[in-house]
Amino acid sequence: MKSVLKGLVVLIAALVAFSAGATGAWVYAGTSGRMGVESGPGAWRTSKGTGDASAGLVQRATVARQGLWALPQSEVIYFRAITDDEGVALSNRCTYEIARQEDPPTRWWSVTLYRNLFWVDNDLDRYSWTSTNLIREDDGGYRIILSKDSQPGNWLPMGEEDGGFSLIFRNYQPDPSIALDPKSAPLPAIRRVSCD
Repeated sequence: MKSVLKGLVVLIAALVAFSAGATGAWVYAGTSGRMGVESGPGAWRTSKGTGDASAGLVQRATVARQGLWALPQSEVIYFRAITDDEGVALSNRCTYEIARQEDPPTRWWSVTLYRNLFWVDNDLDRYSWTSTNLIREDDGGYRIILSKDSQPGNWLPMGEEDGGFSLIFRNYQPDPSIALDPKSAPLPAIRRVSCD
């Protein structure tokens, strides 16, 4: 009886230790600040090595946890924004304009809105705009409006749920200059237009 009790205590201790370690790894992997995040232009940030075989274990775990099917930088470079260009956290209480005069040097690009790592549910089933489906300005530039209220033109709905969100700007088959100097990538400005 004494050996059974001792075995049970060892088993419980092992389970507690495993659970604590797994929880710590899960939290650690969810901290994007440990991924070598680099500045991009304005509010946009990127991480070298995302999707690359040379990425470290923490970076791979973070990518896996966030559900991102990451490709190497020769195929796509991901930029993420969680603030506007003034450094204020993105919130669905505000309306934003994402605008740029020219496209980045890339074969194709998209900008997608996420809340808690998922698309934001909306009646239009619109989750992103791309270099090929948005309405261009007369000068060739583009302007995308993010708002919970319907807007004319390139409207990206933010949904009714309160809280913050993030934007991902994907550059597919980018010019190598974007990877070499992410700060110089010609990405759109994120300007807060108004807030409730």
